[in-house]
Amino acid sequence: MKVQANAIDSVVAAEQHLRALINNTSDPIWLVDTKLTILECNHAFRKWVHNFIGQELGKGEHVLFNNEHKGYLGKFEMCYNLALEGNNFQTVEDMTVGGVLTYTAVSFTPIFNDSGDVTSISCYARDITEQRRHLHKIEQQNNALRDIAFMESHKLRRPLANIIGLHDLFNFDNLADPLNRELMEVIGMMSKELDHIVREVVRKTNEV
Repeated sequence: MKVQANAIDSVVAAEQHLRALINNTSDPIWLVDTKLTILECNHAFRKWVHNFIGQELGKGEHVLFNNEHKGYLGKFEMCYNLALEGNNFQTVEDMTVGGVLTYTAVSFTPIFNDSGDVTSISCYARDITEQRRHLHKIEQQNNALRDIAFMESHKLRRPLANIIGLHDLFNFDNLADPLNRELMEVIGMMSKELDHIVREVVRKTNEV
């Protein structure tokens, strides 16, 4: 009997350690059965769901809030159904918390029995707002670099080609040629346009 009691104590202790572990993270973790009843969940999950429906959900409750919140239902109903079909996948959900748009990566992992049937779904969520903002910034930088490349390859080419062409027309043998004066005026205009484009390139480069 003592051995059995020790075994029970070990199981209880292991369960307590596991519960302490999942509650010691800020990432929502939860487990649901095939009827979408919550079998286990941590504190972070309860708070996270509160952002969607205005109240916490816990063990023994329906994870879709009994279909009473259409917005929440629309976000996750299809995900749970896909997981119940045996699909292991991740989705990204956006929501506004305190007036700030946030992004969360949500993983759905079906758990199978020995017969290959889905018995439950293990779920995990992680805030990826900062990563999304970082990617958005990189996207903006790439767009700016594309604009700079366009200016260098197209806008700069035209006035530069004009200056080169006018240079070829310049009469170096007779500097007093009246055409030279006209050419210099046009070259001056092209040079100013070229200077404006260069300044624009520098400005955009500094913004990257």
